[in-house]
Amino acid sequence: MNFMQKSYRSETDITSYHVHLYYDGSNKQHAANLRRQLDRRFGKEIIIGRWRDKAPQGPHPVSHFQVDFPKNLFNILVPFLALNRGDLHILLHPNTGNGYEDHTRNVMWIGPSIPLSKVWLKRNQPN
Repeated sequence: MNFMQKSYRSETDITSYHVHLYYDGSNKQHAANLRRQLDRRFGKEIIIGRWRDKAPQGPHPVSHFQVDFPKNLFNILVPFLALNRGDLHILLHPNTGNGYEDHTRNVMWIGPSIPLSKVWLKRNQPN
């Protein structure tokens, strides 16, 4: 990693955020309850993606669903997830238009991380 970066990106490069909530058979019910709470609390402001029970899918090695949310909800939605995640692993990343970078360099985790398929991400990176 290059720590001698000559220029810094602006936070205005971020258009929105995604969280990927990973689950398995032992905690899918908790994921479903948390999903309902997200819908109740933030419903019209967020987009909750479909259940992705088949894993791996894309770079994600574990079953998951995704939530897309606007920048202005970051300081409310992220603490809510941190306090209520139970034993779910949650990937959080900004959307800047570069999916590879957002899932590898710009990534944050709520709870322990899970390795993503960098091969898949690199293969599907725009030229």
